[in-house]
Amino acid sequence: MNKALTLAAVVLLLVALVAAGTTLAPEPARAQAKPIVWNLPHVAAPTYYHTLNYTAFANKVKEKSQGRMEIRVHPASSLYPSHELIPALIDGRAEIGPVVSGYLTDILLEIGVLDLPFMTGGLDEHRKAATALRPFFTEMLARKGLKLLTINTWPTQQLFSLQPIKVLGDWKGKKIRVYGADSANTARALGAAPVSLGFGEVYTALEKKTVDGAITSATNAEPMKFFEVSKFINYWNIAGAGSEWFVVNQKAFDALPKDLQQAVMDALKDSRLEDKEWEDAASWDARAKQRCAELGMTVVEPGKDEIEKARKLARGGWDTWLTRTGADGKRGMELALKALGR
Repeated sequence: MNKALTLAAVVLLLVALVAAGTTLAPEPARAQAKPIVWNLPHVAAPTYYHTLNYTAFANKVKEKSQGRMEIRVHPASSLYPSHELIPALIDGRAEIGPVVSGYLTDILLEIGVLDLPFMTGGLDEHRKAATALRPFFTEMLARKGLKLLTINTWPTQQLFSLQPIKVLGDWKGKKIRVYGADSANTARALGAAPVSLGFGEVYTALEKKTVDGAITSATNAEPMKFFEVSKFINYWNIAGAGSEWFVVNQKAFDALPKDLQQAVMDALKDSRLEDKEWEDAASWDARAKQRCAELGMTVVEPGKDEIEKARKLARGGWDTWLTRTGADGKRGMELALKALGR
C-alpha cells in the first residue's frame, strides 16, 4: 500500500513539473550569432598612418557593436591590387574602403579635380577646397552606389629618382612611374615618358631601373623602403595633397541592421577619422623630409622659377581632363576654382 502511494506521488510530481514548464534534461546552449564581417582593402603599408587610422576605426566599430560587427583591414594591396580597389567597392566584393585619387579611371575621374597637377599648393588649401566640394563628391560617388563617409588625404606628391631632377630639362626622356591619367599627362608635358605602375610595384621597378623615377608621397620613403632603391627625392610639389574618399558600398550599408549602421557612423566620430587623417598627413609630411636625409637620400629643392615653368606646362593637361570628364568635370572644375578663389 505504501509503495503504491509513493509511486503515485512521484507520478503527480512529474506531471506538475511538466505543467510548470520545467524539464529534467539540461537545456542545450544557444548558438552564438556570428559577427558580420566586412573587408577594408588598402594600398598603404601596415605601419602607414592610413592603416593605423583605419584599424583604430575598425576597433571602434567592434566596440560600438559589442562584437556583432568586425571590419578587417587588409593593407599593402594584400586583398586586391591597387587597380582593383575601386571596382571591388562598386561591385561589393569589398564592403568598405578608400577611393584613392591616384587610381581613378573614367568611372569616377571627375571627382579628381583637386588632384590635377599643381591645382592646390598644400594640405590646408586642398582641405578647404575639398570641404567645399563635399556635396559634389557625395553626388558623384552615389551614382556608382557608394556612400561617402569621410574625405581623407595623402601628403604632397614628390618625385623619387635614380638621378637628381633639379631643373625642368632634367625630366626630358626620363621614365617616370605615374599613378593615373593626370600624372601621366603631367609627365609627358614635362618631357618625361610616363609608366603606369601599381603602388606595390614601385620598389621593384626602381630597384631594377625599369623606371628612372616615381611620383608618390615622400612619406612612403621609409615604410616602403624606397630609400634603398632611389637616392634622390625631388620636391617639385606636384600635388598639394592626394585625395582619398572613404566610402561604403551603399547596398552593404543598407543591409545592416539600423543599430549597426549607427555603430559605423559613431565609430567614425569617436575615432576622429577625417581630422586624424589630415593631421597625420601634415605631421608625416614634415617628418618625412627630414627622415629622407637621415636615410641617406639627397633632398633636391628645385628653384621656384623651375616649378613655375613646370606648373604652366602641366596645366595644359587640365583641358585634356575636361574633355574626358564632360559636363560633370566642367562643373567640378568651376566649383574647385571658386573654392580656391581663382
